[in-house]
Amino acid sequence: MNGRPVAAGLLALASAVLAGCGAPRAPLPLRPEPVAWADTLPIAEPESREPLEAGKILDDALAGEVSRVISLRRLVGEPHEALNVTRFDDVVPSAWYEARNTVRPMTPEELFRGPTTSAGPDTTGPLEIVSAKVQGISPGFNVRDRRGDRYVVKFDPKGFLHLSSAAGVISNRLLHAAGWHVPEDYVFVFSREKLVVAEGATVQGEDFEERPLTLDLALDVLALTDSLPDGRYLAVASKFVPGPPKGPFFFDGTREDDPNDYYAHQHRRDLRGLYVMSSWINHVDMRWMNTMDAYVAPGYLRHYLIDFAASLGSGTIRPHEPREGLEYNVDFWASMARVATLGFYEVGWENRAWAVIDPSVGWLEAEEFDPGRWKANWPNAAFSRVTARDGYWGAKIVGSFTDEQIRAAVRAGRLPTAFAADTLARVLMARRDRIVEHWYRKVTPLERIEVVASPTAACGDASPPASPGFLLGFEDLGRGAGLWGPDAVSYRWELEHDAAGVSWRGGGPGLDCGPGEGAPRGLAIVPPADGTGVREIRGRRGEPDPVTLRVAIELADGTRLRPMTIWLRWGPDGAGYTVAGWEH
Repeated sequence: MNGRPVAAGLLALASAVLAGCGAPRAPLPLRPEPVAWADTLPIAEPESREPLEAGKILDDALAGEVSRVISLRRLVGEPHEALNVTRFDDVVPSAWYEARNTVRPMTPEELFRGPTTSAGPDTTGPLEIVSAKVQGISPGFNVRDRRGDRYVVKFDPKGFLHLSSAAGVISNRLLHAAGWHVPEDYVFVFSREKLVVAEGATVQGEDFEERPLTLDLALDVLALTDSLPDGRYLAVASKFVPGPPKGPFFFDGTREDDPNDYYAHQHRRDLRGLYVMSSWINHVDMRWMNTMDAYVAPGYLRHYLIDFAASLGSGTIRPHEPREGLEYNVDFWASMARVATLGFYEVGWENRAWAVIDPSVGWLEAEEFDPGRWKANWPNAAFSRVTARDGYWGAKIVGSFTDEQIRAAVRAGRLPTAFAADTLARVLMARRDRIVEHWYRKVTPLERIEVVASPTAACGDASPPASPGFLLGFEDLGRGAGLWGPDAVSYRWELEHDAAGVSWRGGGPGLDCGPGEGAPRGLAIVPPADGTGVREIRGRRGEPDPVTLRVAIELADGTRLRPMTIWLRWGPDGAGYTVAGWEH
């Protein structure tokens, strides 16, 4: 059982049932939480599936978009929040996602290495071509090296050496550090003489029929790319993931033959938050065709993201263009608007002047990048349901990357010039900063919240006057990101004590206790306005439901950010309140 009890799976299933399927959820402190790794319990091996791409695309682009727009929840302004969240508005490690950089900042060397375990395909011996694809958007090989490892090998488009290979590897490193499951991707160089055709190798023709592969047919793929000055070839090699592949996962519904798949995918925080990460790296092809379920030991499905060639400034076979990231390939509503206006309806990108930054980088927006308007090339059921809380969760991941970490990931792409590498890194930094500013302003971005028993212990001599109430400690991530300073912010609070039938309101600038771990530390005073201590009321009333505390950041210009809700529970030893959970 991999050390994880069956009870974990049952509890997670109960959480999904109680949370679920559109019904109102129980108050946060009373709701069962998702259990870490509960979806990695052994299951019977599922069959592999190969859905028809055209049918799914039409369903997502037409029916999916229409149903989303006319959704009653959307029309009344109460979107369906993600279901697989903890009491602290986060997700647990799972077969879908395992937080990395936000839990322990990775070193630049770890970012550079990413998920890889070697130097890539072993080119000291022959590279056996097991199968080949010579038509379509991205022709390439499946090869086996002398160690027996298998890789999917793809090439850059002619005239744009490094474009898709660098983008694919850089995005691979960033997604891995963020926490999603990805394969081992490498930029590697080989000579044509290393290629041999394996016995029984096949090639897929334009009619999608498999035929015997010859070396001449395989070498036709090399004619579609450029060689390096020394005559060798550069490619991106993606190592086969462990375990047999079982087809893609969808961004909606659940997989019926996976008993571990509790939550509808469009309501998973880790898939909704992927929207923010995808917007950062401009992965416009983030759709189900670039996902993979693999049956891994001890016998469960792990959910992978694969193939990142259409990210950053690369459109796989050419540089990106301004439309990509702003409009779907089949955009139902934009198309209807053009028809209704006889073609007069225009979007800003249609008259946009643009130029390729560098042949190895392509084109990637920085100055006019709008994190709230970004779109993938195809509608995505999870992305279209992103709420402010989902976006903030994703923005915390993007915001966790330092300049040094970004430069380390870019180095892994092996771009040919310092200009190309430096320019791409700077664009990623600018897009990161815009994402943080956009999503942090959608909520009250407080983290590491706790009831502070002793202000003197927390702040030394800078302690507030004695109060019959209590102090709330937190880190203000907006201040940590430089979005507002200590003189431009106050913290407005409202405490509701249902059992006592009373509530209090107040606020102030908080107490600056100096730098914390990544953001300034503050203390907000939350006493009852009439001087009656919450503790005394609590003692008289026994053990009622958790107390609700709402806190909102108010900026100097009068802007009040959306309040967050914090639940407090009286400690079993009667010593005071503890934080039971929160929602942004």
